[in-house]
Amino acid sequence: MRSFGQETLKAVDDLVEIGGFASADEAVLAAIGAWHQAADDPAQRLEAIRLRVRRSIDDPRASLSIDEVDAALDEMMAEARPVSGRAAR
Repeated sequence: MRSFGQETLKAVDDLVEIGGFASADEAVLAAIGAWHQAADDPAQRLEAIRLRVRRSIDDPRASLSIDEVDAALDEMMAEARPVSGRAAR
């Protein structure tokens, strides 16, 4: 199990200190509750997807051909390749 980092603990302590929460437990439970609510709300996720699709459809820029998309993706992948570390081996 992963533990909280020092920055996270400090942020929680700061929230308690300024009166945002009565205790660290309350702050963590509120964060978990908010995460569950966001993750469990399929209507909210569906609306976000619909909004992204609508923005894409309404985008005034010219459509790209498949060749242009491939070239752009190839360029992005070339820029994203790591130059050192494990993946470069």
